[in-house]
Amino acid sequence: MGLQGGPRNKEEAWPIEGVIELSFPDEETARVVYESVLYEHKSVPYRRSKIDFLLEGSRIIIHFLARDNSALRGTLNSYLRWIKVAMDSLEV
Repeated sequence: MGLQGGPRNKEEAWPIEGVIELSFPDEETARVVYESVLYEHKSVPYRRSKIDFLLEGSRIIIHFLARDNSALRGTLNSYLRWIKVAMDSLEV
């Protein structure tokens, strides 16, 4: 997908960087969760963070860059909440 959001000025610093990898029992579960969150990923504009949201086999990978701790917390909370909702809906 490529990094979503954030300033377009290459000169600006992104002091916080990290990766979260979520493993699922199988590729189908990972795909369903990924596709459920993908719309949110594409539609929510972030100015103080950038997110690379990827599906690789049975794993979802979230690579993030953030300008500050508040941006990091808000962005990751959103993604993890969307993933949790998608996972909960699979259990119904």
